[in-house]
Amino acid sequence: MRRRDFLQSALALTAVGLINPGRLPAAANQTAPFHTALAEQPWLLGFDTAVAQSFDTPQLTIEGALPPPLRGTFYRNGPAKHVVGALRYQHWFDGDGMVQAFRFSDAGVAHSGRFVQTDKYRRETQAGKPLVWGFGTIPPSAQPPRSPAEINAANINALPHAGRLLALWEAGDAYALDPDTLETQGAYYWSEETAGLPFSAHPRIEPDGALWNFGLAPFRNMLLLYHISPQGHLKQLEAVQLEKSGMVHDFLVTERHLIIVIPPLLFDRERIAAGHSFLDSHVWRPEQGTQVLVFNKSDLSVYRTLELPPSFTFHYGNAWEDGNGTIRFDACRRHDASALFGGLRNVMRGGDFNQGASPHCTLISLDIRKGTAQEDALGGETEFPRVDPRLSGRRNRFVYAVLRLPDNSSVHPLFNAVGRYDMESSRREIFQYPAEVCVEEHIFIPRPGSTAETDGWLMGTGLDIKRKCTQVAVFDADHIADGPLAIARLPYWLPLGFHGNFAASSG
Repeated sequence: MRRRDFLQSALALTAVGLINPGRLPAAANQTAPFHTALAEQPWLLGFDTAVAQSFDTPQLTIEGALPPPLRGTFYRNGPAKHVVGALRYQHWFDGDGMVQAFRFSDAGVAHSGRFVQTDKYRRETQAGKPLVWGFGTIPPSAQPPRSPAEINAANINALPHAGRLLALWEAGDAYALDPDTLETQGAYYWSEETAGLPFSAHPRIEPDGALWNFGLAPFRNMLLLYHISPQGHLKQLEAVQLEKSGMVHDFLVTERHLIIVIPPLLFDRERIAAGHSFLDSHVWRPEQGTQVLVFNKSDLSVYRTLELPPSFTFHYGNAWEDGNGTIRFDACRRHDASALFGGLRNVMRGGDFNQGASPHCTLISLDIRKGTAQEDALGGETEFPRVDPRLSGRRNRFVYAVLRLPDNSSVHPLFNAVGRYDMESSRREIFQYPAEVCVEEHIFIPRPGSTAETDGWLMGTGLDIKRKCTQVAVFDADHIADGPLAIARLPYWLPLGFHGNFAASSG
């Protein structure tokens, strides 16, 4: 088989063609139950649909003082359209993506937000109803997708790289946006050979600007590995045939290796052929354990396999090598994948968000020479780990993450704090937000000209359900417990989102 034919076979959704449309389950309309629950539980506002198609506020109200050197744009992405026609999606991951831009300048902070004009978004908006399946929702009368492009919601991450701004999804092309206006420029691919291929939402960018990523094609048990230059050119694309395909959301990079962790949440073609959603076509098989695939960057065609106990992880912070054959990395580890099928689905109808296994900070060590792996729990219910981007793939001491602290005064069940883990001493420094703030991902931004790992700022968003507004907070990364240096508040609320990145001003 020619290389392009082999790669394009990753796009073939052959199992979907086996489905008998008459057997498809009808998706229940959860709009009314959700709004009934919202009236009693205001925190559910974060899972409602955005109140506008776009947002523009040139001057946000600021409490405190912004650090003068902090200049640039904080881009974020997340699902913001949870209702199409009369249908409310049944899973948080199904909604269409809206990219936000928080612009920090001498004039203060400005905000804008735009829906990514994917093919799916445009066609369904025009039709006034859902036309295709989602990640966890099969709308009545919707057609099975013929390719990932038809269901690309572009709703997970916003990545500035090599002068481009990309809205990223899991299983298809990135979408290019104008970094200044957020207008959608169209699907973006690295070469004709990669058009339509899966490109994950969690690329890893090394200190020199080189980008690594993966794509997973479960219908073919195929793993794609990308290496892209700092200038944005494809340097290498490797297709690797796997024995089995599990749900993989994130991966890791060191100076010499790529690490792909495959949990025992395995794709079952027979289930999707029987009419189950993509999510429900994955089955938890703990007896098969967790596979860790370790690729040498010098030859991506071969890999070593190590084993870990069964677990599921959405996100990793960073990985590095100690020089003695051991790779160390942190994970927000769950003992199973039940949250995917429980809380992240329940919340869309106003149900229990925390049904399912919680994520806890864990340090994992891989001894490449001996072929062994070890896990050490560091404690704390954490998610969305981030590190100093200058240390991506290199040894880091600190990991920043959001936390969920037990608090009887809290008025919501979501993350309510932000913290910094010292991976050498296992100490934590924590700031707990007011009870009415639902906390989203926070990222580290280095101070211009600095080299110290903690010399910079921690920036993150949150939904203030009392004020009914979204806010962005800025901390001194070395004094998180002191609270924010500044909080900029929007005059409106935004649905809760996933991931973002900061692009520093060039001037």
